[in-house]
Amino acid sequence: MNENVSSIQRARELQVESILTSNRSWGKKYANLVKQLEANDASTVRMAQNTLCVMENQSQFLARMGKDKRMEAVFTQVLGPLVPKILDIVRIFYPNLITHKLVDVQPMDRQNGQIVLVRPVYTHSGGGVTAGQQVFKHQTDGTYASETATTAIGTGDGADTTFNGTVGPLPVRPGTAAVTAGNVKAVDNGVGGLSGTGVTGTINYATGAVALTFTVAPSNGTVIAASHRYDSEQNTAPIRSLDIQITNLPIQAEPHPLRVTWSQHSQMAAEAHLDLDIGDLMSNLVASFIKQERDMKVVSQIVLTAKAETLLNFDATPPSNYSKLARYAEIGVKLDYAESLIQTDLGRGGVSWILCGNNAANVWSQVAGFEPSGVQAPIGPYEIGTLRDGTVSVIKVPTMNPNEYVVGFKGYVVGDSSIVLGEWIPLYATPVWNAPDLINHQGMMSLYASVVNEPGYFRKGTISGFAA
Repeated sequence: MNENVSSIQRARELQVESILTSNRSWGKKYANLVKQLEANDASTVRMAQNTLCVMENQSQFLARMGKDKRMEAVFTQVLGPLVPKILDIVRIFYPNLITHKLVDVQPMDRQNGQIVLVRPVYTHSGGGVTAGQQVFKHQTDGTYASETATTAIGTGDGADTTFNGTVGPLPVRPGTAAVTAGNVKAVDNGVGGLSGTGVTGTINYATGAVALTFTVAPSNGTVIAASHRYDSEQNTAPIRSLDIQITNLPIQAEPHPLRVTWSQHSQMAAEAHLDLDIGDLMSNLVASFIKQERDMKVVSQIVLTAKAETLLNFDATPPSNYSKLARYAEIGVKLDYAESLIQTDLGRGGVSWILCGNNAANVWSQVAGFEPSGVQAPIGPYEIGTLRDGTVSVIKVPTMNPNEYVVGFKGYVVGDSSIVLGEWIPLYATPVWNAPDLINHQGMMSLYASVVNEPGYFRKGTISGFAA
């Protein structure tokens, strides 16, 4: 799986290198963003890669409009100056999306594009699993990736003392065979002999033929089982494998339109008395709104699909001899339990973040090891701090049920995310239309879509008895 996933990541790196090569000015203009490509934190690198990719998609889309002869005059006169401003808006709001912390974001190069989903499955039955089952979600007994094999030689009937059979795969590694029948066991001496208390026999390493003689006949129903290791250096065919199913899922970026209006009179007053640039003010407002909208779409999907767990519910009421804050801090044990639930159901996963309503956020902020983020004047969902040495983001969502929280895992690799967001055009803007009624208009639109890939990564709980 690592090789396949690495090839996807390398393709993204080459794509970013190509973007920076073809847009040499970006290296200087967006130096901070380019610098993040060399960060030690993988999530920071991926966020920077995604931002550069969507900025390139945005740039190419606007450039194509400029090449359209029917649009050339409008593009040159009006949209031309808008292009760098739109790219700057994207550069500012896109890296700050809470969405990057929650799920996998994959840029698309067209509206009807594809996103990548990664799902490894077993190709063989054995080692405690069945061919076609998902890796990690179904656990092996530890022998799937090994040379060990077990073969039934026969079943006792209380009368027979001799049994013959054949083991495989072949050839048998000398000294690795063993035969058991209830409490009776015979082991391989390395030269073809099998011996133990109450049993003797032989094994042919090349053909796998086994012959056994018991002093006392195995009782009725007793299975005579032979285990051995085959030589995978001489016979590679029996080596079991994993099928890394990298699925390209078709997805259509959905339009998310928005119109902004303001009066010409208010624009004149703002420019004359407050020295405000309405264009910049509107850009900042719209960027903040689009960021909030994008984050809330993903948050709403998470809250809607998260599995409610009654054992994650927390009574914050302190005992009479207990401080309120000390009681709140005890919710930390629920984080460990949520992690255990995810791992039990899916065979993998940890905890990447906690989404909290207002009261739940106040409780989680009292857990030992909480480090506040220091965010001031936030808009929409925002990170209030972290737990577990910065590895778990605690995110307040003011619009959530104040007494509700969701614990989630982002995913191991690209394409293993709980939700995948397919991003095409982060922001498209029309020219400002100065209408005869002195009301100005500008249209804006984003194009993206999301797919729920693994809802089992979410667990929901509630708190009760909170008091500020």
